[in-house]
Amino acid sequence: MRSRLAVVSVVVVVLGLVPGASAQDAATTATIAKNLAENILGKGQVRSSRIVNDGRRLEIVWESATFKPANTRDHTRDLLRVEAEFAAASIFRVLTALREMQFEIVLGKRSLATGSASRERPLLVTYASDLGG
Repeated sequence: MRSRLAVVSVVVVVLGLVPGASAQDAATTATIAKNLAENILGKGQVRSSRIVNDGRRLEIVWESATFKPANTRDHTRDLLRVEAEFAAASIFRVLTALREMQFEIVLGKRSLATGSASRERPLLVTYASDLGG
């Protein structure tokens, strides 16, 4: 009886670790990703986060923590890139099942930058046209 209970316990634990095993797991992972990003960007900055592609990709939108109208275009671009780099590094360090992240950085209804981060490829950022995108 003990060995049968041990086998069932191991199976339950292993199934619980499979990425994308359930919608609840995806929602929990999305919440963890949101919290990790907000540790970098500030509380309340993340507008949305969701896990797709069987638990391997995060889609996340956040309000820029660094945008200031008085900054130069180049300075703004640098700061937006750093936001994305730090948020991605924080998320990838903890959520090891994630393979990639699609993001959008906004200011109100305005999209400042979009991009992707991946464990296999360098960060890619596309800026709004008025930022030289």
